[in-house]
Amino acid sequence: MPGEDFYRIKKYCFRPESVAGGNAARLLPDASSFFREVFEIIEKAEKNIFLEIYEFADDDFGRKVFDALKKKAEQGVKVYVIYDSIGSWFSEKGFFEEMENCGINVAEYNPARRFYNLRKFFRRDHRKIIAADFSRACVGGFNLSLDYAPESMGGREWKDCGVLLSGPVCEKISELFLQTWRKIKNEDIDPGKSGAAGPGSSYVSVASGSGIRNYFSIRRNYKCAIDAAVEEIFITNAYFLPDRIIYRRLIKAAMRGVSVKIMLPGKTDHPYVRLASWAILPGLIKNGVEIYEWNSKILHSKTAVIDSFWVSLGSHNLDHRSLHYNLELNVNIYDENLGRQMRESFLNDLKNCQPVTLERCKSRSTAAKFLSRFFYFFRAWL
Repeated sequence: MPGEDFYRIKKYCFRPESVAGGNAARLLPDASSFFREVFEIIEKAEKNIFLEIYEFADDDFGRKVFDALKKKAEQGVKVYVIYDSIGSWFSEKGFFEEMENCGINVAEYNPARRFYNLRKFFRRDHRKIIAADFSRACVGGFNLSLDYAPESMGGREWKDCGVLLSGPVCEKISELFLQTWRKIKNEDIDPGKSGAAGPGSSYVSVASGSGIRNYFSIRRNYKCAIDAAVEEIFITNAYFLPDRIIYRRLIKAAMRGVSVKIMLPGKTDHPYVRLASWAILPGLIKNGVEIYEWNSKILHSKTAVIDSFWVSLGSHNLDHRSLHYNLELNVNIYDENLGRQMRESFLNDLKNCQPVTLERCKSRSTAAKFLSRFFYFFRAWL
């Protein structure tokens, strides 16, 4: 790594040795661009495909993805799918059995049982990744259902974001998939050769929540980058319930003059999480953090851009469940070009947002304030 790049990256990075150069990274700011690349990754795969997903629905869109995977399996490509038991709760078992009958290798993460250890029950595979041939990958917050699919494919096109990656970082993403596969199936597999050429100039690291030793790795990456910020911190998060460490770091950043802006959903599929978030918004606002609510379709993004240089996106929500229970995966990208794109995208999205002010917080009904405090008290289970 060149000296100038190393010292700049080191400033924002918790573990500089985890950063790999020689990658290409392209922002996929909406469902249309993201799923176009997903289907292209599947179509161009030669040796293997790894798909790890929280929700794989057996609706019309899920079937389209299934058909694309089935076609590649018939061509001799080794296809592996990991889906979460609770995330894919409403999908029929026959849907996944059909995959297996078509030659697709399928693993169910943490199957739900009637009598179950509650803490173990809450451990979910919340990752959203697809990788092929150890050289290409898409990472983001999109699940495989009509909620996330673009309108052109009959979907509801919830607002989310992803990134297309090629290069050495894809080996790391693929290896994390294989680690999870081995834990579930208790078997080693030979998916074919790896071939991650270095086609680009982006530096990328992978942050994953995947076990006791790594529970705090994504948070540590956020903490390090927030502490290093000198100009701007722009965060978009669908389920915003940060722990005290991130909460305090955001306030400290605002108090030292950093512009801290956080975009949250106005409409959400989990209204109780939104209610709980309102319990901490006044404290942030009083200390200089700007809060905005997205006014269009359901917002599901989990992104951050700091100083137009550090970009993080993936599946990790700033909440207790992502921090302590879930398997998560974010990529941290150190790239001025991508950082500027993320910054411009965020500022453009603000045009469709409503500011959350102290006056608005105070004017909420007594019942709404009580519910916010009530749900915030139980935030560990939301």
